[in-house]
Amino acid sequence: MGFLNRNSGDSPPIDSAPLPLSKLASSLSQAYVEAQRCQIINAGRNILFNTDYHNTTSVGHTVKDPAQPGTLESLSDDPHSVFLFHKCSVSVVAQEILQLCRKTLDDASNEEAATIIDTLPSSLYRASREVLDLFRAIIPTRHGKEIASLPRIAAVLHNDCVYLAHETSFLGAEYKEKFSKLAASTEESSKMKSLSEVCTFIDMVPPFRDLASKSLGSMIETQKVQLNQLVSPRLVTFTEALGSNEPVSEWDDAETALKAALHHLQHLSQVWKTVLSRHVYHIAMGNLVDTAFIMFLETVLKAEEISEPASRFVHYLFIEAVKSSKEVFRTDEIGAEGLSEIASKNAVEFGKLEAVGHFMVMRLDDIERSLEEGTFRCLKAKELSKLISAAFDESDKRRRLLNLLTSR
Repeated sequence: MGFLNRNSGDSPPIDSAPLPLSKLASSLSQAYVEAQRCQIINAGRNILFNTDYHNTTSVGHTVKDPAQPGTLESLSDDPHSVFLFHKCSVSVVAQEILQLCRKTLDDASNEEAATIIDTLPSSLYRASREVLDLFRAIIPTRHGKEIASLPRIAAVLHNDCVYLAHETSFLGAEYKEKFSKLAASTEESSKMKSLSEVCTFIDMVPPFRDLASKSLGSMIETQKVQLNQLVSPRLVTFTEALGSNEPVSEWDDAETALKAALHHLQHLSQVWKTVLSRHVYHIAMGNLVDTAFIMFLETVLKAEEISEPASRFVHYLFIEAVKSSKEVFRTDEIGAEGLSEIASKNAVEFGKLEAVGHFMVMRLDDIERSLEEGTFRCLKAKELSKLISAAFDESDKRRRLLNLLTSR
């Protein structure tokens, strides 16, 4: 029994150092928490890699346009409509990622999580944020070529990012309250209280919005380039051809260019109309309609001479452009009677092209009267003067009208 006496004096007090079993228990707790986090991240990866990004689903609400401020109709506007997400299509991937994020936060705000291991809720909260970060990191990289080349996929990514930005702007406040209630009902609530204080997702809103703007903005710029390639080569000599007193090949080229541009816009309309929200769709199409219209307006507005047959041709060309372009703004919520207003609101050059089209079949008396009625308010005085000088021969009426425009 001598060995007992020798060792008993050398052994430290029981409380002076943790026993190996305590260390094992602590490491098991940490391993369990980390395993839960990794399991959630792996679930997010599986969604991002194995779910078809082309599959979409409709989300959001049909939101009516607000009435004109100060009118009686504006009194009946829903004040909460500004917080609603506008109806559009998002990918099933984005929806499932958000569901995973919410489920993780629900688990983190469950009272049992804090009872099992006090560090588990904060680890789950961290995992919920990492799942959203994975979406921003993986989707633009994995589907980069499609996003850059296919208008539909670029629109889907735009909607996904806007959707996640909208949801994350409210997510922090929603779960902050849940964590606060849990902290109040938990005896050892210091960690839960700290989690309720730091719980936020608002910092994720700007990155998602930036990615949304870049994806759709880059695609719109790509479509502008394509429109330019369709139209510009066919209008190279159209300005000089406007002085011809009989139809020439340049007129046919201009008509072909218009048909090509309208066909391109109608194709995009079919792709985007069912994906983008109505408001974003109108802005995007208005941007592209302006791109096409500017190319035609520039060739006509810089003409030194416009013959009477050319004037009639330009009238036909521009009025046809106005009539056909209005159709790309048509949606389920907007009938034929509201198309002109929507087109004028979203396409800045729409009114100018229409005004120039009408100008081409007017006499000087008609132009002077229309000037007083505001028909040419979309045109600058210098532009209208240039058109009058090009389309009409020298006369007292023309001189008087040009002087009138100069004085304005």
